[in-house]
Amino acid sequence: MKGYIYRCAPVTAVQLLDLITQQVGLPCWHFSGTHLWQAPALNALEYSAPIDVNSDFGHAFNQQAEVRWKRLDDDAFDVLILSEQARTIPGAHTLASDWEVREHPQRPLIQSGKRQRLIYYTYHAPNGAAQFTRYIEGETK
Repeated sequence: MKGYIYRCAPVTAVQLLDLITQQVGLPCWHFSGTHLWQAPALNALEYSAPIDVNSDFGHAFNQQAEVRWKRLDDDAFDVLILSEQARTIPGAHTLASDWEVREHPQRPLIQSGKRQRLIYYTYHAPNGAAQFTRYIEGETK
């Protein structure tokens, strides 16, 4: 399967919410946090419509696409959109187009405690190296 990655930067919080609505749709799975190195952000994995983009980073995702963001300053974000379908996204540019996508249906990301497992794809560069993990959904067992 082929993957596509798009980048939009800088975008405002309003534009970010519009991108999430247009590219992923609501409700969707999402989580966010204030420190990229803090794994507990995955504690907040939710399947809902309201999304708070006031944190330093976040992910909104479903079967169609993932929108991930990183804060640049008070009201500016750097945004990546990952999808297995080509998309037309105003203001975005494509980050290479030779991404090979691999599915891992029997290998969800398992978190400690009672937190949900995450179903994911990996995006591989032309040399075969895994470059991105694209979240698909939280496991609903």
